[in-house]
Amino acid sequence: MKNLSKPGILKFLLLAVLAVSAGLLWKHSSSAAPEEKPLIIAYGDDIAGVVLQKALEDMPVKKADIGLDSINMGDCCGSNAQFALSTGEVDVAVLCPDAVIDLAESGKQYTVLGELVYDGNVLVTRPDSPDTLSVIGYMNGRDEQRVLLEEVFGSRTVTLEPIFASALPFALENKAVDAIMLDASLAIKLNYPTQSISSGEVTTVMIARTEILSDPRLQSLIDAYNRTVEEIANEDVLVEMLCGFLETDNSEEVSAFWKTVTVQFGSLKTGTNEKS
Repeated sequence: MKNLSKPGILKFLLLAVLAVSAGLLWKHSSSAAPEEKPLIIAYGDDIAGVVLQKALEDMPVKKADIGLDSINMGDCCGSNAQFALSTGEVDVAVLCPDAVIDLAESGKQYTVLGELVYDGNVLVTRPDSPDTLSVIGYMNGRDEQRVLLEEVFGSRTVTLEPIFASALPFALENKAVDAIMLDASLAIKLNYPTQSISSGEVTTVMIARTEILSDPRLQSLIDAYNRTVEEIANEDVLVEMLCGFLETDNSEEVSAFWKTVTVQFGSLKTGTNEKS
């Protein structure tokens, strides 16, 4: 091997030092800036969840590309949902008022972003249900449903039965109860008479961990949701969304159902929450 001159040796050593320094700097930068975790959005089997799913699907970019992820937690008052929320792993959640109260009592720092749905709880009866209802089933854990039923039927002799949401249609069909209280997204799946019995009652809200309020990804989610609320103010778009949710092309039947209820949607706006 040819001997290196003194200047050549110095040059070689300088290049070696630069290479090692660059390697250490890259390693430090990589460890100092780990990959950002996505914001987790939890929603339930309710009409607000249907709207949220449409908002996420209609975003101009995929939710994963901007750092968003979502999970369906079923009944937000169920044990699985309560556990997910209490662990703090969920960043944003769409909840009924009862679940929000439970979460606040757990000590977790969440902020209410706004009211999403009004009058989402609807009463479902059978065609042969008696005119004077004696027994009404409502979703287990939903105190706001029980309170509403007490307010509406308080002057009558009515027994209120808390029942798991999945079992309510079975109870109605088998005449164990005369009527049931369900979220509109569940009621629409039943071919039974349905009506709203409230006026302006808040049935669903959106919350977020207080520490992420300035996160631009949260603002992207809010913007997407607001766009969807504006779009479904058009009845044709709303019915199309519900038909997609139900996997049916019977738009006339879906439209007829929606005319029997008074469900309204709220948008998330700084300082105000407006119905549409």
